[in-house]
Amino acid sequence: AILRAFHNAFSNASIWASADEQWIMMGIKGPGRAVKEEEISRLWSDPATSADLSLVGLEVPQQLGALFLMDRDEIDRVTHNIAPLTDIYPKRLTNEHWDEEASHRFALPYMEASSAVHRFLGSPLISRIWPEALNESLESCFIVREGRYRCGTVGRCNSLAELDIYLRHSPLRTPVLEVLGSDEFRVAIAERVARKSDTPPLETIPDLIAGAMARRDIDVAIRLLESEADRGASSLNDMFLLTYLYCLNGSVAKAEALATANAGSIKRNWFVDWLWGKLETDFGFHPPP
Repeated sequence: AILRAFHNAFSNASIWASADEQWIMMGIKGPGRAVKEEEISRLWSDPATSADLSLVGLEVPQQLGALFLMDRDEIDRVTHNIAPLTDIYPKRLTNEHWDEEASHRFALPYMEASSAVHRFLGSPLISRIWPEALNESLESCFIVREGRYRCGTVGRCNSLAELDIYLRHSPLRTPVLEVLGSDEFRVAIAERVARKSDTPPLETIPDLIAGAMARRDIDVAIRLLESEADRGASSLNDMFLLTYLYCLNGSVAKAEALATANAGSIKRNWFVDWLWGKLETDFGFHPPP
């Protein structure tokens, strides 16, 4: 009802979102004008705007396009026969409890990368306003959005599998930080605190690891994880991450030794089976018996 009312006010309406269900309705007066590639790229070449955009997870211009969900044609379809919310009819907004499962079922097709790219490229609105030159690498940005959405909504999320995709197939920082439970603000604070001490406080280590991995400095991430283990503050998940990073860095023998040394605390489950199989297939890793 809200979307129908918005579309009634803005015939040229569209919906945009990052990797969550906080969707944004946007309305354009008139058909909208073509935006040049230089106009969009300038936002990332200017240090001031580039820094602000990066803080909200938009590191490259293509990610701006990958926020697209639907234009007016799709809005017309999903709101067909829906009465708009108005001041006179406020009860058109239901009082029923939010059905989270139904929400996920509705949202997922719009988040799936393949269909999202198809809608983007086939949208009359996008064809008018978006510079075609920025379509390169666009699909990978939609894939990142889908991965982040799925991991935020499904009950069982394989964070290390997601991390592997970002580290090996994407230059973006933000998805890596998010998977590791950090962000640019936390990393900046941790780095500032760590600079004041010869040995970083334990509470800063997770964010320092996240920062190192976001800039693809695997050596530093490994040293931080090793230091954490030496100080007796390492968890089983840290051990799995270190095992993976050893393999990623070409130190398979170290990964095997670490896994063997911790074999007694490792309980076989779907994640361990996946990890051992992944490391064996990709790096020739031999899991502990």
